[in-house]
Amino acid sequence: MRILPLLAALATVTALSACKDEVSCTEAEAQKKATELANKITEVGTADPSKMAALMPKLQELSTKAAAAPDDLAATCKAMDDLMAELSK
Repeated sequence: MRILPLLAALATVTALSACKDEVSCTEAEAQKKATELANKITEVGTADPSKMAALMPKLQELSTKAAAAPDDLAATCKAMDDLMAELSK
């Protein structure tokens, strides 16, 4: 599946962004959000593949944004929160 490479990229960016301490999103929070997001993506992809296909552009955008600013934990957490909200609709 194309989702797994995106999740791997997101996990890598999250791990790299952990080097910077942000008040609004800690390393532990970012890792927790990444795990929850990965689980939700798997859940939605299994239950509703068409919904997952529709959300792929947003997932790719998230991955691109996170890779562009690996030191910005707050932005990475915000992007993960936004995607989680989309997946939960």
